[in-house]
Amino acid sequence: MKKRFTSLFTLMAALIFSTNVFAHSLWVNLNESFAHPPGHAISSLGWGHVVPMDDFLMSEAGAVTIERYDLVGPDNSKTAIPLPIIKKEKIVKSKTGMDIIPGDLGLRKFSLTKETVPGTYQVLAESKATFFTGYVDKSGKTKMATKPMDKIKDAKTFNFSCRYKAVAKSYMAINKWTTPKPAGHELELMPTCDLSDVHAGDLITFEAMLNGKKLNCDMDGMNYLFATSNTYGGPDKFSLSSYIMDGKAQIRVPTSGEWVVSVMVRKEVKPDNELKHLVEKCQTIYYGATVSLTVKP
Repeated sequence: MKKRFTSLFTLMAALIFSTNVFAHSLWVNLNESFAHPPGHAISSLGWGHVVPMDDFLMSEAGAVTIERYDLVGPDNSKTAIPLPIIKKEKIVKSKTGMDIIPGDLGLRKFSLTKETVPGTYQVLAESKATFFTGYVDKSGKTKMATKPMDKIKDAKTFNFSCRYKAVAKSYMAINKWTTPKPAGHELELMPTCDLSDVHAGDLITFEAMLNGKKLNCDMDGMNYLFATSNTYGGPDKFSLSSYIMDGKAQIRVPTSGEWVVSVMVRKEVKPDNELKHLVEKCQTIYYGATVSLTVKP
């Protein structure tokens, strides 16, 4: 009976872990304003489920560490954006029972000048690759740690161990749309259309590559492109989806507003595949990539 209870507890822990971490997405909110010439753009980072804002990057429901935050110019030059500052803030108690928690979601402003080069700019965010491991220690207790398997010294058995990395992009065109270049991410999601002038009802197209190879929907992996918005799907917890075939996928966006397009890929770590160098560290790898855009009426 005790063994069955432990197995059930482990399964529930894994399911809760999967829901709270891997169901989370990382995305870039990018808002342009030309009310005061020459104009500016504001970026911030979204983390969680609900566009445009859901949770802080570090919370009890899921956590992510931002490793890179960059502005990429039309010439593919990269300028580092100051990273979000993650620290334990003092919680303010409201008079009606709410906790008020300060935080930094990477809110940054890009001001245009007379010298601003025209073309397509990218705002990129990349998380640190993080390991999550569930195991039973030598005293029989079920535990979870943000460490690879080879760094856990008191493990008797491992229930699961995985590595997760998320990347996010958003684009803005200054005066004209120019074709952006890949960022060199392991999972690369690239638009193959002009994202600066998308209207409700338009078809948007993408290319998806994993480590330089085209993703497919076949026996080696059922890979899909998903799209969600706070104007469609998001509030009711559903999304649009499209097969990825020969690295290509497309979605027709039905409403105006902010949209986040995403791909999630899971790969097994085996002694005889391309991930064999991680065989002592984890059992699976999850890659996540998003592109966010604003759809006009």
